Amino acid sequence: MTTALEAKNAGNAAFSAQNYEEAVKHFTTAIGLDGNNHVLYSNRSAAYAAQKKYNEALADAEKTVTIKPDWAKGYSRKGLAQHYLGNLRGAVSTYEEGLKLEPSNAQLQEGLKDAKNALEEQATPPGATDPNQMFQQMFSGDVFTKLKMNPKTAAFLAQPDYVNMINQIKANPSNLQKYMQDRRIMASMGVLLGIPMDFADPSAFGGEEPMEEEKTPAPTPTTAPTPTPTPAEKPESKTATLTDEEKTSEEYKEKGNTAYKNKKFEEAIEHYTKSYELNDKNITALTNRAAVYVEQGKYDQAIEDCQKAIEKGRSIFADYKLIAKAYQRIGNVHMKKKEYSSAVENYRTSLTEDRTPQTVELLRKAEKSLEEKTKQDYLSPQLSAEAKERGNEFFRNQKYPESIQEYTEAIKRNPTDHTLYSNRAASYTKLGEYPYALRDCEECIKIKPDFAKVYSRKGHVHFFMKEFDKALEAYDKGMKLDPTNSEMEEGTRRVMEAISKQRSGGNAQTREEALKNPEIVAILKDPIMNQILQDMQNDPKAIQEHLKNPMIKAKFDKLVNAGIVQLG
Repeated sequence: MTTALEAKNAGNAAFSAQNYEEAVKHFTTAIGLDGNNHVLYSNRSAAYAAQKKYNEALADAEKTVTIKPDWAKGYSRKGLAQHYLGNLRGAVSTYEEGLKLEPSNAQLQEGLKDAKNALEEQATPPGATDPNQMFQQMFSGDVFTKLKMNPKTAAFLAQPDYVNMINQIKANPSNLQKYMQDRRIMASMGVLLGIPMDFADPSAFGGEEPMEEEKTPAPTPTTAPTPTPTPAEKPESKTATLTDEEKTSEEYKEKGNTAYKNKKFEEAIEHYTKSYELNDKNITALTNRAAVYVEQGKYDQAIEDCQKAIEKGRSIFADYKLIAKAYQRIGNVHMKKKEYSSAVENYRTSLTEDRTPQTVELLRKAEKSLEEKTKQDYLSPQLSAEAKERGNEFFRNQKYPESIQEYTEAIKRNPTDHTLYSNRAASYTKLGEYPYALRDCEECIKIKPDFAKVYSRKGHVHFFMKEFDKALEAYDKGMKLDPTNSEMEEGTRRVMEAISKQRSGGNAQTREEALKNPEIVAILKDPIMNQILQDMQNDPKAIQEHLKNPMIKAKFDKLVNAGIVQLG
């Protein structure tokens, strides 16, 4: 694919042919060429959803909404992904937000209805009066995704015997009776039915009651977030159940928190270390110690502590929020080290454990940093010049799609070279892709406004688009920079001939086309111009006085060039 438009069209064709994997490839190519086009992310989200890759579909849908928050379809894509990921309440909220923008959107209305029905079914499963039917429906569909999305059952999926039991029940729901005594299966039924089953707690499998994380949210510095550990709280009802060692462990952890706040880092490390030695289920001591290591610049040790906390947390079925915090802190360390790809990976993993606004914002910053670093690493003026020369060769041989591809590569390697945009504009013009050509001309002018050649190319584009007044304006600016430019002289002559022909024709179709131009419509709606045109009808000589005003003359010339006003 050589242009975003071509890649998009190829993706749409592949999607229509139900070749979703191929569609994703084409949409990804298009996004690489036009990264701010919300439609491309929306289309790729649909392709991912068709492959049941709902996490990827959600990420693209959220990008769509970020780029174009007033576009209803983006909310439709996001709601669909949330629905299939089991976030039904989130889906309802998303659909409702989309309907505020477009109340009559049938897709959003249907999605909202389905999400609400699913919420009701969670409370009262269809066929609840028929146990066999209920169990069959309960374990049908993408069961593992539902189980993975719930922290209570996600840890079970690492246990082969549990996965085997679920597969046997999916194959034959009557097998459920064989495993009813297994508390993991009872917990799974609670998740699938949406009914709390408190007796199926993780402690039955060697775990313990989840500990609460830090009492207050950690601060988020702008450069590299390093949350500050603060004392953890325990519910009063459970304090009495703590052993002496566990109580002492908590005391040491709180001492560590105090030392940390006072920037006594070595003392804080000693206290956190003692806390964990007394109670190795107290993984918050590890993540807090990791925060201290970050302050000391001991990044590898910080990551090691967080990884150890994750491993231990998994084994004891610790609160998913603690696991999420550990992943977030690993991401913070990688941000400090400018390892943005690893930071993005860990923030995303953290969000699968616990989706918090803080982590979402950290992920957004990491993705932006990664994007910028990728662009910077790709820069090379030398390779850009080589790609430009290949593009010029393709252009000379009238291979315009190939030339666009090479000019695009050259721009990626050196985005400040104004000639690259001008050259690509010429290629787009040859292919009749005038909006793309015009965009490149504007970009070239933004970088180097005194580059005469680009005004010639801009004038050509406006001429082909029959925007004759804008073509004359572009040629005029170019001639001021290069008065002897024969190409712009010829362009001006062609435009004047076209305007003359348009005036002599004076047909209704010409006026109708001109009235589609928003600028012409705005001039005609201007009350001052309206009065001037009326004065002109009553006294043709009156216009001469008005034309002494440069602004009125410019507007009048546009009406004449568009064929709205005829002279003579």
